[in-house]
Amino acid sequence: MDADLYQRTERTQVRRLPERAAYDRATVHAILDEGFICHVGFVAGGQPYVIPTGYARAGDTLYLHGSTGSRLGLRPGMDVCVTVTLVDGLVLARSAFHHCKDGLSTAAGEAA
Repeated sequence: MDADLYQRTERTQVRRLPERAAYDRATVHAILDEGFICHVGFVAGGQPYVIPTGYARAGDTLYLHGSTGSRLGLRPGMDVCVTVTLVDGLVLARSAFHHCKDGLSTAAGEAA
């Protein structure tokens, strides 16, 4: 595996418009470094949750802002998904189903 690329797996492979996906560390890190709010998805007690929070990146480690008293009480081995989206612009149409956004996003899934 190339050290400059994140590994593609069944879980991380982009399915819609895969030719627009980038797996190189420079692109992923640039998106993470520009953003400041992420959404953390996890399942606790059989219930799925998505919580917005702040984050910071140091190397390949992502630090999430949170309190031990919050619902975001991540525990070792817990599966999580973290997404960051940068919105550069909105493309509005007459129908809400045809609106779209211009921007970038990245997602990371890992056991905490």
